[in-house]
Amino acid sequence: MNPVVNMLIALAIIIFHTWASRRKPKYWYLGGIVPAIWAGVLAFLFVNGKISIQQDWEILFFPTAILLLIWLSGHLAAKKKEMDRMKAQDM
Repeated sequence: MNPVVNMLIALAIIIFHTWASRRKPKYWYLGGIVPAIWAGVLAFLFVNGKISIQQDWEILFFPTAILLLIWLSGHLAAKKKEMDRMKAQDM
């Protein structure tokens, strides 16, 4: 595949993941879609012998950590926004 197309696909996935992670806490699972798909892809590749943990640990660890951190920060920001809205209604 063309590297430009790969970068555009990766950018679209990151934008969707950031958007989905910042939904209301009621929809917390939306931010987990991309990490779940990523985990499924990694499991598929590992079972088929396409990746090795000792050789490909960077590819396994860093994207997974980044996706989970985006999800966590978005979830906490949405939770804070929800709490601020509730406090504003109480006053």
